[in-house]
Amino acid sequence: MSDHYRDEFPVTKKMAYFNHAAVAPLSKRALERVHAWANDMAEHGDLHEGDWWVEIEEMRARAARLLHAEKEEIAILKNTSEGIGFVAEGFPWKKGDNVVIAQGEYPANVYPWMHLQSRGVAVKTVPERDARIPFEEIEAAIDERTRLLSISFIQFATGFRSDLAALGRLCRDRGIDFCVDAIQGLGVFDIDMRELGIDYLTADGHKWLVSPEGAAIFAIAKDNIPKIRPVSIGWKSVVDFLNYSTIDFRLRDDAARFENGTLNVGGTVALGASLTLFEEVGIETINSLVKRNTDDLVTMLEAEGATIVSSRREGEWSGIVCFQWPDEDARAVVKRCRRQDVIISTRAGRLRASPHFYTNAEDLQRLRSALVNR
Repeated sequence: MSDHYRDEFPVTKKMAYFNHAAVAPLSKRALERVHAWANDMAEHGDLHEGDWWVEIEEMRARAARLLHAEKEEIAILKNTSEGIGFVAEGFPWKKGDNVVIAQGEYPANVYPWMHLQSRGVAVKTVPERDARIPFEEIEAAIDERTRLLSISFIQFATGFRSDLAALGRLCRDRGIDFCVDAIQGLGVFDIDMRELGIDYLTADGHKWLVSPEGAAIFAIAKDNIPKIRPVSIGWKSVVDFLNYSTIDFRLRDDAARFENGTLNVGGTVALGASLTLFEEVGIETINSLVKRNTDDLVTMLEAEGATIVSSRREGEWSGIVCFQWPDEDARAVVKRCRRQDVIISTRAGRLRASPHFYTNAEDLQRLRSALVNR
């Protein structure tokens, strides 16, 4: 199955790409939609704008299906940070409230919450232990003034995957809201927002969804849409947004109220094209292939003397494998690999490899060769 879809990824003609947790190569169908949009704009200007807006709405529907959500719960934003920022700034905080986050989070899920401290909102940080975020530590951090838990589904620097179902139940039991940065898991793991009890979820497409940077999915449970005050209002936020001559300030009642103006059309239709690939292959199949590829990767690395940092426990593994390579600086290893067109990265002083479903045994062998042949 993975080899069947190799032709969908032009990067495979030259590179062994193990860096989807950073910026993924575009799928062929995403590339084709960007080209089609750019060519149309170059040749016709906005003559066919309506056709592209239809395609944007199709992308919104696909994103909703991916999350088992409703189309009206999906907003299209620029990036993950924007979605988290909208929740942080729009939530009805009171002085003395607190938000719970985890140690080692990507800065996009730290700074928006820290910015609230000037308004009297405290940030409680759950410690990371042995490259894991223990559920018990999160549970203990929540107190009577906690209003929201915000966590990455998968931690970027360790690959640890949180149990969203358990955390969702915890948040419901404690009466707090649940915000998830899903960028490192959406496209590999099935995420059912309603079943998991997620109130807010944000992820853009340039990692596991193999799409361009600058187009993101922001999902908000419909009952929470009135709760979050939009902090960036524009012409597209209102009900009658195509009526430019009449000012009628009535906010849209769906998640699109958070889209304040013109979208990244090229990036959005490209993301929509990539989502057709995920529907075609199926998340369950993609998940099993990523599991196989990361298992094979770990087996190879351990055989060559590497120390695996990422948890491989059932329920905690992800597409990210972080490891220590013996007796060599991580940055030097990355440079050597890149000279051989093998792409990995470093995070927190460790090496990080993140294969996708189309990765095959030849890619793995190229990685092994690049690592061992100094």
